[in-house]
Amino acid sequence: MEQQQNRQVPPPMESPGKRFWELWGPLLIKWAIGIGVGVAAMIALMMVYIGTHYTTSEALNALMQNQDQMMGLYEKILVKYLNYSTMIEGVAALCTIPIMAVMFHKDRVKEKIRGVIPNKKAPLWKYVAIIIMALAMCLGLNNLIIIGNLSAIDESYVETMNALYSAPLGLQIICLGILVPICEEYVFRGLFFQRMRARTTYRYAAIYSSLVFGLLHMNLVQMIYGFVLGIMLTYVYEKYGSLRAPIAAHMAMNLLSVLATEFQMYEWLIKDSMRIGVITVLCATVAASMYVWIQRIEEKPEIPEHKIENENLAV
Repeated sequence: MEQQQNRQVPPPMESPGKRFWELWGPLLIKWAIGIGVGVAAMIALMMVYIGTHYTTSEALNALMQNQDQMMGLYEKILVKYLNYSTMIEGVAALCTIPIMAVMFHKDRVKEKIRGVIPNKKAPLWKYVAIIIMALAMCLGLNNLIIIGNLSAIDESYVETMNALYSAPLGLQIICLGILVPICEEYVFRGLFFQRMRARTTYRYAAIYSSLVFGLLHMNLVQMIYGFVLGIMLTYVYEKYGSLRAPIAAHMAMNLLSVLATEFQMYEWLIKDSMRIGVITVLCATVAASMYVWIQRIEEKPEIPEHKIENENLAV
């Protein structure tokens, strides 16, 4: 995979400020949109609650003057906010996707102008291997988290999962299974990883972008989970030559997590230690087999014939 880097034309020299914005700008935009949507949701919930429970100006004034009541109100609004966290995540992703898509398209145009030759795009039928590998890795890693009882040492992980998976199933599928994966793949693979890829080696860009992807999940379990799967997602992006590859893998993993939680599959697995152990080993075997198969995909850029002739003439 490193051979592609030698064929690429590096970006022009940049000032430190511009370089920082090029790499971290997409993450900052995503973060700002997430905060904006969250604040808007909190204000809306507060206005609805106050309008429902404090119908007179006297009652509202009494509320404003009583600090204990204000804290109680805040706690009630926070509970309601957590109940809507899945929808809030989906709305934030929906608002972010168009901006990231425009930035992604502009990057590809700039690369074309610089003479960058992209990796070959794998045919759609080979995406089956991605989905199978992603599902096996997702199930296997979740099983290891259960076997290692990692959730017991990370209360924030449990709270996050309970909040996200408490929404109606249809909402979970749309928000967590479709919108969030598209948004995160544009940000972390299509922009952050790819911009680093243009400036350094594949290995460094993959590890660094995956580390950031994991750390931004803000709890220990998801940090480990996100880092491991981030490496896989950058790999399939590189091999398949299209952002559709990590999007498909990410969607498959999130949908499996949603459905497995909804239908209590993990509770069924943990009832029998032999069962969860065998399935975990089977997942590792399937994922490794798909990885070996995917390795055979030829990702080297296709150099147009006129460019090859020009190179030969130059030699």
